[in-house]
Amino acid sequence: MKQRALSQAEIYQKLMRYCAYQDRCSADIAKKIRLWGLGQQELNDALSFLKDEGFIDDLRFAKSYVRGKFRSNKWGVAKIREGLYAKQIPKVLIDEALKELEEEDYKGQLKEVLLKKSRLLKEDDPYKRTQKMALYAQSKGYELDLIWEVIKEIKQEK
Repeated sequence: MKQRALSQAEIYQKLMRYCAYQDRCSADIAKKIRLWGLGQQELNDALSFLKDEGFIDDLRFAKSYVRGKFRSNKWGVAKIREGLYAKQIPKVLIDEALKELEEEDYKGQLKEVLLKKSRLLKEDDPYKRTQKMALYAQSKGYELDLIWEVIKEIKQEK
């Protein structure tokens, strides 16, 4: 059975619902439109409409992404930046969105991540233990120099 083509109004209606459910970026919309088999002109028209109506805003999306990944997933700047690049967010918007992170909160969260990992490790060798903590924090997207700085602080507190 042949599927009926969607009208422009139906496309926009579906996209508005899609955007209203959660913050979306231009790349999410492009992916959805391509999935529906629509062309470049429909994509351009839909993006213009959604931007004009305030349904998509890549800076708003980037700021929301930064807050969410930082607070919920405990990600560091490198991993957040990588995720935004994957969403095809321009570098200038990524840099602007990352300004949302307060240095004190960022460092505090890294300390939390390291302490939690430390409690979960069964390693007795202090050198290996420290290495595993650092590797874990690095995999979460934290910067190596900051990781070592916080590990040093943790050791001084003990």
